[in-house]
Amino acid sequence: MFIFEAIEALESFFPLSFQESWDNSGFQVLFKHKILSGILLSLDVRQKTVEEAKQNNCNLIISHHPLFLQALKNFDYKFYPENVLYVATKNEISIYAAHTNLDISPSGLNNYLCKKLQLKNFYILDNLKPVFIGELEKESNFDEFIYYVKKTLGIPILKYVLSNNKHIKKVAICSGSCADYIYKLKSYDIDVFITGDVKHHSAVFAQENGINMIDATHFYTEIWFADILFEYLKNFNVKILRSTNDRIPWDYI
Repeated sequence: MFIFEAIEALESFFPLSFQESWDNSGFQVLFKHKILSGILLSLDVRQKTVEEAKQNNCNLIISHHPLFLQALKNFDYKFYPENVLYVATKNEISIYAAHTNLDISPSGLNNYLCKKLQLKNFYILDNLKPVFIGELEKESNFDEFIYYVKKTLGIPILKYVLSNNKHIKKVAICSGSCADYIYKLKSYDIDVFITGDVKHHSAVFAQENGINMIDATHFYTEIWFADILFEYLKNFNVKILRSTNDRIPWDYI
């Protein structure tokens, strides 16, 4: 199987047409006609990720986050992300990003999070993609729900906005950095909004408008992308590995 054939198969499930206009899903580095030797799945692509792919004889890295979101105006191979591009090109390792096309897909990342949190009757908001809304089987108080989210997603520490004491039944969820959707969700009947990268002003807005909000972090709402892709790629008759170098970039005291 050629590298481009594997990606064509993947895009039949998660087409690039799904991606947001600002996004850069797709090939970041392409050696189109190389025979596929192995796939490494990684949330981010760091220099160690490329080294890991090389050591395991994987010549295709499929990441969630694109290596580049904007065009490069200059190139200095000593600094990230140019150093990753340099090492990948030198070793003829292709890099492909499945980003917002995976988030938005009906069978993609937010769909997966709904299932992982055991939400029922969930659906994507057609006019507010990629936000999903679903319901808990049974109502929960906010404290119980916070600990449930923390445990289920394996989050060591999280922050939240508690703006009312109503029980939690209807949940809105959007992986990654979707906190600004809070401004549009104010008109929807939801009890809590789960996302990542919640900023100060978004938190104040939620608090003042009676919307509970959980910052489950960018990392821990998106690290599950590898589980999704593994299921779609496992029949390719080629080795597929999950990167051991994915890590949350923050330290805490």
